[in-house]
Amino acid sequence: MFALFIVTLLNRLLLVLFSAGLIPLLPAGFFLYYYQAQAKKNIAAFEQNVSQMGALIVERETQDISRRLERMWDPGTTYVTQDSLERVLKRNPEFLYMAFTGADGRELFSSGRPELKRFLGYLDLGNNQLFRSAAAGGRPAMGQFEVLFDMPICRLVYPLGGGYYAFAAVNLRDLVEKLRSQRLGASGGLLLTDPEGNSLAFSGSLEKFDRQDLAHMTGLGPVFEFEGEKGVYTGAATKVRGFGLYCVALQNRAEAFSGINRITWLMAFLLLAVATTFYFSALLFTRGLLGPFGALLAGAGRVSDGNFKTPVPEKTEFAELNELLAAFNSMMREVDRYHGIQVEKVFEEKQKLELLISLIHDAILLFDFRGELLYANSSAKTLLGIGGADGAGGESLRKKIAGLVYSRAVSPDGVIALELSEGRKCFKVSLQTLSSRTQTPAVFMVLRDITLERELQKVKEEFFHSVAHDLRAPLLTMQGYIKLLEREFPPEAKQAGYVKSVRQSSDRLFKMLENILDISRMEAGQLKPDAEKINAAEFLSLAAESFRPLFDEKGVAFSVDVSGAKGEMFSADSALLRRALENLVSNAWKFTPAGGKVTASVKKDGPGLLFSVADTGPGIPPEQLENIFEKYKRLGQSQGEAGFGLGLAIARRIVDLHGGKIWAESGAAGGSVFFIRLA
Repeated sequence: MFALFIVTLLNRLLLVLFSAGLIPLLPAGFFLYYYQAQAKKNIAAFEQNVSQMGALIVERETQDISRRLERMWDPGTTYVTQDSLERVLKRNPEFLYMAFTGADGRELFSSGRPELKRFLGYLDLGNNQLFRSAAAGGRPAMGQFEVLFDMPICRLVYPLGGGYYAFAAVNLRDLVEKLRSQRLGASGGLLLTDPEGNSLAFSGSLEKFDRQDLAHMTGLGPVFEFEGEKGVYTGAATKVRGFGLYCVALQNRAEAFSGINRITWLMAFLLLAVATTFYFSALLFTRGLLGPFGALLAGAGRVSDGNFKTPVPEKTEFAELNELLAAFNSMMREVDRYHGIQVEKVFEEKQKLELLISLIHDAILLFDFRGELLYANSSAKTLLGIGGADGAGGESLRKKIAGLVYSRAVSPDGVIALELSEGRKCFKVSLQTLSSRTQTPAVFMVLRDITLERELQKVKEEFFHSVAHDLRAPLLTMQGYIKLLEREFPPEAKQAGYVKSVRQSSDRLFKMLENILDISRMEAGQLKPDAEKINAAEFLSLAAESFRPLFDEKGVAFSVDVSGAKGEMFSADSALLRRALENLVSNAWKFTPAGGKVTASVKKDGPGLLFSVADTGPGIPPEQLENIFEKYKRLGQSQGEAGFGLGLAIARRIVDLHGGKIWAESGAAGGSVFFIRLA
């Protein structure tokens, strides 16, 4: 096994060194690829330049022929005559044949070399493409290249005016001599073709292309590749201005790229030689490192097994490795010393932790997913009714633990009640799963006795309920006398201000008493919603608009958005739900400073409705977003308006009675947003 491990290490080390040596070859390979691509672009650009140069030569030659045709007759001469035709042909020997036609393209009379006259016969150019182009555009048209009687000839149709056309067969000997000098290697050259594929080749090495192939080439673009019978050709085509002709430069692809390919193979061979040389150098180097690294790995294996006493040899051929091995032996000695110290500290910390947990009054349990008890402190053992060492098992104990887990799972607030020997007690249960890579996952449970807290809460609520109930009647009587006093003083009197302050304080006190009584009725199940069909948009508008004077007086912008619930109906107790919404709007008014903004809205949310009240007040800390709905919870006060911590608790009870959900979130731009979702 160790020999196999050393061989694997050698291979990996060799691979690392070889890979590091190949890094400089990557830019070289990229440069080679770039050079090849750039060279191909240069060849294509050269062919395009040759094609453009040939097109320029053809353009000049054809324009010269056209101008000479224009100047063949003297001014004022009636040139559409047989004599004029004979005279012109004698002065222009490159015009081998010429004929005049009418507007229908039929020959009127002709003259020229006899062999051409016999070859062409009687002319009827009505269906000739050159004739149609000249007639349609009113400009000379040239094309239909071919070699007749060892002479390169093209046809020219020239509109004379007055419905007459001149047809000529022109000898292109001079043009051919000029274009033959434009060669592309041993097999390349230039072609002159018209859109129908009639062509003249200026290189004898080019294969004979048919008309369809040439017409296809002219439509492939300025630079192209074309597969012929003798191989693949790379070329370029340039259109000759004025005559619809194309000058095509072609060269065998293998010949064009032969120089690039030779350089590419040479560079590839050089890179391969460098890589091979570096590989064998890296192989020799790694074999020299095998012994020291093998010793080092063997020492690491002994350390992992807890053996810190056997050192590794420190003599090698590499001074740096000698230092490394010496440092490793020093590390083993230090780890051995540190290991002994840490073992003692672990035992000390374990004893401290066990003492601390034993003094905690909360019951602490640790058990696996099967219910097997792994640890329990003294309070937990008393709770479960067990004794003896930790981890005492048994089917009965597993059932007790499973019962605790089930009770916690079905409890909405995490509080469970247990019947113990000293009576019924309530516990706040916390559960957490402990996962470990080396040990089986376990469950950590803490049970905190809150029986006394519950009893104090119950006594407090009974006290508040009794006080609220007893104060209600005398408070109503006091409010009646306050109203009588308000009538006794004019509004501008100082006494009227005093009476108004007394009335506002009594209203706030009366509202607090009503809230306390409502909470008690809701928790006792004495308050049932009276459902009715309600229009969502109208309901929110009526509930929120009553607060608009308060917002205007405070200087807070208030808006109501019902566009998302036009015509939507739902079932609810109108009075109760309106009270919940009014509590939200009232809180927004209370905590939003002057210059702020409050928005109440309702919209369709799936099968139900979503009400929301957003403000730009100071906001609510994230950790308090859930606690604010508990009774008597107050996070602050605004402009001297103190709350009693009952408004949001009442709103939650009302929403719960309707089977809905209420929650709060922090606003995107600050402030808070309260939501009510009704199914």
